[in-house]
Amino acid sequence: MGRIRLQEMTMRIIDITRTVEPNMPVWPGDPPVVIERLCNIEEHDCNVSSLCAGLHTGTHIDAPWHYVKEGKKASELDLSRFYGICKVFEIRKEGHIQKEDIKDLDIEQGDIVLFKTENSYIRNEKAFRENYCGLAPDAALELAEKRIKTVGVDYLSVEPFGGNGDVHRILLKNDIAVIEGLDLFEAKPGRYLLSALPLKIEDVDGSPVRAVLIEI
Repeated sequence: MGRIRLQEMTMRIIDITRTVEPNMPVWPGDPPVVIERLCNIEEHDCNVSSLCAGLHTGTHIDAPWHYVKEGKKASELDLSRFYGICKVFEIRKEGHIQKEDIKDLDIEQGDIVLFKTENSYIRNEKAFRENYCGLAPDAALELAEKRIKTVGVDYLSVEPFGGNGDVHRILLKNDIAVIEGLDLFEAKPGRYLLSALPLKIEDVDGSPVRAVLIEI
């Protein structure tokens, strides 16, 4: 966390990005994170490192092309989907988020919505968990009907493990941006300014982001 000063106002920045590091959980079948020191300052006057990881590692966005054949790729996305006023809702329950859990929340057309669940309370876990909390299809349909702009979740997928891609397709085909792998442990329910901009990488289906919330 840090602080910025703007127009004589001090605002708290909450880092909601998971640290990219070796042995962190990745989606089954995705490459593990490998960080290698190529040059060191003692021998080469500078440090230079390389990173090998899947684009859906840690905190990242899914481009529509991830599940939609003619969907936009990461470099083509509207950046306003990943920057703006957002609403954080906390839903702590067993199982996945259902329509019944969200239908009466203050969610309106054009909102950026982040869901904080039990996932955010599991700290420093190295193994992938299959029983994480995701969005059930009826919840995804409810968000599509509300015509939100963006949804963010606090595990590696918005969709429950073993899903057939329907949750992703419901969201992405309805022009709802998807942010996955958030760490919302420090974020209380409420309104914030979100910044979670994807990297401008050509011809790819996702991108890591450095996601932060700014108290407003």
